[in-house]
Amino acid sequence: MMYEFELQPGMFVVKKRKRNFRKLFLFRYFTDRALIFFLILFLAILSLFFVTRAMASEKDGVPVKTVTSVCIQPGDSIWSIAEDFYTPECGKFLDYVAEIKRSNGLRGDNIHVGAYIIVPYFTTEKIK
Repeated sequence: MMYEFELQPGMFVVKKRKRNFRKLFLFRYFTDRALIFFLILFLAILSLFFVTRAMASEKDGVPVKTVTSVCIQPGDSIWSIAEDFYTPECGKFLDYVAEIKRSNGLRGDNIHVGAYIIVPYFTTEKIK
């Protein structure tokens, strides 16, 4: 049995909106669940990254940059002190000497006996 009726312009739009409303509602519900899932996944990966990084820094053998205070003795120079504390992790030797000068606010190589200077260096020992 075939029904014949006149299709009016608003009828098609209403039917189409009803069908799309369900699809839109299901899609919205899916995106809420998916958003929560991906947020939890992102937080898990982020926490794993930080835990791994913290564990790597606690291992022995990982060089850590630290500073020490050195009392200037007779015959000491910035260059001789830099030779005592220099390691390959410091980079170029000239840059290391420049870093010691910069750390102490020195413009030249002049230091005085009895004064203290700060010397940055790398160590593999655990610092407490």
